[in-house]
Amino acid sequence: MRRTRWVLVTVSAGALAASAVAQPAFDLSEDWREVAYPDLFPTQGVATRGVQVPYGNGPDQEIALRRQVGGIQVADMNNDGLDDVVVACYISVSNPPYDDWREMIFYNIGNGMIESTPSWVSDNQSHTGDIQVGDINNDGFLDIVTIHGGGLMPDSVRVFLGSATGPDQTADMVSNTDPGSWGTSGLLIDIDHDNDLDLVTTNQGHGAGDPYRPMFIWLNSAGMIIDVPYWESVEESIQNGLAAADFDGDGWEDIAVAKWNNWNSAIYRNVNGVVQQTPFWTEPDNDNDKGAVFADFDGDTWPDVAFGGNPANMWTNNAGSSFSLMWTSDAPLQGPQDFRAADVDNDGDLDLAEIHFSSGRIYVYLNQDGVLGDFPTWAYDAPEVGTALAFGDLNGDEFPDMVAGYSGDVCLRVFLATDLSCPIDLADPQGQLDFSDLIAFLVAFSAMDSAADLAQPFGQWDFSDVVEFLVQFDAGCL
Repeated sequence: MRRTRWVLVTVSAGALAASAVAQPAFDLSEDWREVAYPDLFPTQGVATRGVQVPYGNGPDQEIALRRQVGGIQVADMNNDGLDDVVVACYISVSNPPYDDWREMIFYNIGNGMIESTPSWVSDNQSHTGDIQVGDINNDGFLDIVTIHGGGLMPDSVRVFLGSATGPDQTADMVSNTDPGSWGTSGLLIDIDHDNDLDLVTTNQGHGAGDPYRPMFIWLNSAGMIIDVPYWESVEESIQNGLAAADFDGDGWEDIAVAKWNNWNSAIYRNVNGVVQQTPFWTEPDNDNDKGAVFADFDGDTWPDVAFGGNPANMWTNNAGSSFSLMWTSDAPLQGPQDFRAADVDNDGDLDLAEIHFSSGRIYVYLNQDGVLGDFPTWAYDAPEVGTALAFGDLNGDEFPDMVAGYSGDVCLRVFLATDLSCPIDLADPQGQLDFSDLIAFLVAFSAMDSAADLAQPFGQWDFSDVVEFLVQFDAGCL
């Protein structure tokens, strides 16, 4: 098992850079607050599959470009009916160094595959910790909004307007923000219900002596994000991760924000289009949270809230009045870098997924009838450090494919979802059960492959898995 470690960065960037020659390979996170040493205990990608998780034992595609991915979105950027992969890159004083950190679009070339080299790149390099996609000017083409930090550029937000052939490569709006405000994540939402997308950003300060900043909201006017924020939170802190939902049923979307470094993650209430500057609710325990999710996990029609942390927690919504702890991750390694909700198994409810910086692991927690599993149902362990996750339908089969971002020689991995309505249909041709599936099961069982791990508890290959195979084979997976 990989035993890479992470620590809070307490030395200056200059000191790290000066000592890089003498150090082993290391990577810094996009906020420069975590460092990992992935080469100390190298490992190959390994997956374990539980029932109804549609991803296999390895990626369907790897992008072998040395980049540090800060954020990913999956969206159709050129209106050709195929989802593309939009990527933001950041720069750090990692060792060995990185020499390219531009935004990129990997266009879809069919059958769920994306370009191995992006045919769209921004014309300016900047430290980009997050990327958002939406139709800012309501012209029917998706635009790109990038969230910046690192002090490398005198701005924290840029907008690239889209067209029939894709977005402009030069930013159409560059914010006029204090360069000391380091943007960490963003969320596009029509916060005031005037039929255009506004922007919420989380922030941190610049440097150990000035670490805190407020959250910002940027209004959309006449089809463009105004270049200065109109709203700030009262609290100055370190935030990283946003979500929006109408948690109290008043018709206005509220904002959940994950907070890092011993600040309390919180929900800010939207009152008739104006977000309150102080939280309505705060998570009782402070933690190093990254990533916020609003979703109705328990199926009672009220959006619950989850934060990626150490460990990740989900709080059930008590009819818009309060929140109660409902779920806590029991995964062996904690501390996600990105945290997402998606209906991974296409059963009508939302599951949770997270990717970890220090270990390079992806965890998927399945939601079974309103109950999230405490332990990941599926995991993938990469040799690089993990930085970003996104879901979308790359191959048009209406199943959620997953794209994972990394800092390292492989910067993206694509996992195409497969319809696992019949998990024992293991042999080709798919769609029929026969003796070849039995042979495939026995081979997988002998190798302790996850495809043969059919019975609970998962992770044990014993007679109960054989019985489960025979039961399903007899039923024909109906």
